[in-house]
Amino acid sequence: MKLFALLGALFFSLNVLAANWAEDFEALKSIPRSYEDAGAICEEVARLDVQKQFPAPQFEVVVGIAYGDGTRTIGELDVVVFDHNSNRVVRIAEVKCWKSFSGGLNKARDQRGRFLKNLRSNKPLIFKSTSSKQAYSPDAFEGVNDFITIGQLGAVAAGYDQELGYTLNEMHQHTGDMLRCQKAGLCAKPGK
Repeated sequence: MKLFALLGALFFSLNVLAANWAEDFEALKSIPRSYEDAGAICEEVARLDVQKQFPAPQFEVVVGIAYGDGTRTIGELDVVVFDHNSNRVVRIAEVKCWKSFSGGLNKARDQRGRFLKNLRSNKPLIFKSTSSKQAYSPDAFEGVNDFITIGQLGAVAAGYDQELGYTLNEMHQHTGDMLRCQKAGLCAKPGK
């Protein structure tokens, strides 16, 4: 009997810690995002997780900020946290839900290195949302030093800083959920 009680308590505690797709799905329904790109669902779920760590109204968590030199796009930052009190970026997260954890982690590190190299180059950079085209002040990015990596379930054991509550397979299923919802007209679609 004690064994059943212990197993029941363990199962309950694991469920409490598990991600809640119904809750995440409801939060994502109103976000006009194209889920055709395989990484989109991971970035959006990561945004939801980061928003819990950096709540509004003090913080704004933005997905997809491209940076460039005015003639071309150099790179894209997956998740960016702005502190409205200081008008500064306080965290940048690279999100990689890849079959190869090491490949994703190496790509995220390369992207961070490219960003820092360009930021420190003193050449003028332009920062713009990939979805809304909203421009962001380059000054907000000066001095940012909190960079993290986020991946699917199991990523922390592979060296990432944080992991989402879903496996890669579940993320693929959730992509399908969002695409079907958009097709049915029940979820927001990106503007053309």
